[in-house]
Amino acid sequence: MLVDLNVPWPQKSYEVKPTALEIDQLKKTLITLHTLGYTHVVLNFTVPHNTKFPKDNGQLNPIKVSLLQDVISLTRIKIYTRITVVVDDPSKGQSLTKVSSQFDIVAAMPISEKGLTLATTNLDIDLLTFEYGNRLPAFLKHKNICSCVNGGVKLEIVYANALRDMQTKRQFIINAKNVIRASRSRGIVVSSGAESPLECRNVLGVSSVIKFMGLRSDRCSKAMTELASLVLLNGRLRNKSHKQTVVVGGAGNTDIVNDVLGIDSKSLIKVVKRRRSQEGDPFNSDHTDHTEDHSCMKATKKTRHMT
Repeated sequence: MLVDLNVPWPQKSYEVKPTALEIDQLKKTLITLHTLGYTHVVLNFTVPHNTKFPKDNGQLNPIKVSLLQDVISLTRIKIYTRITVVVDDPSKGQSLTKVSSQFDIVAAMPISEKGLTLATTNLDIDLLTFEYGNRLPAFLKHKNICSCVNGGVKLEIVYANALRDMQTKRQFIINAKNVIRASRSRGIVVSSGAESPLECRNVLGVSSVIKFMGLRSDRCSKAMTELASLVLLNGRLRNKSHKQTVVVGGAGNTDIVNDVLGIDSKSLIKVVKRRRSQEGDPFNSDHTDHTEDHSCMKATKKTRHMT
């Protein structure tokens, strides 16, 4: 399961709609990602925190997945939606509760020191990201970043900035090293942020770049598979379940992540269990953890020996 959590949706605001040329470019990017082995892709819509959101819930999510139906039918790729809120002045912001129910993933991009404090303490988000082509809003402290990671929020590194002009590459290297240092290599996911097919890379290509920044090679692969899939799981459970445990209307074989069309309300209730398999896929239910059984067997043998 190879996941890309950040493919920009070609729309900068609710008023301006994407053109046919931009949609065609997006389709080419999705086909390229599928060719490179990606199975799950998230379309990202970025807006400022002080944006006036539409009152109609049906208009809160401007990402029209139906426009990509031909690509989905051809590649069988799973498409999800994400909103990234650019946080600057906390006093001018607004609640994200209404918006979060319309997107699979909610991310925050702080561009000021106050915005960074708000994003790491008070906002209910799944992902924390930065503008890797520009300077970080403030010095990243271990205490703030690690507390954010301990709360279940993942840190995103966008590698497309490493493929652009020289100044952007230089700033990306500095920022990525600071994020890895502040998080102590924990809770990091890697996304493309690809605006064209030329900015897409496979796992080996991305790992060679991120490994140079100080992240171990085993963590590089997990950043695009296991940890990235956990971000999808957390986001989907926020909207599809009660307290991220019980899904109302889910049958016994319901897959919360891969069921992109929704859950049948006439089905039964399903209890969602998080489990890590041998392959690192948290959605593989075929694997059973036998650690407890082994410990019980060791305790029994020890008791017999003492007897």
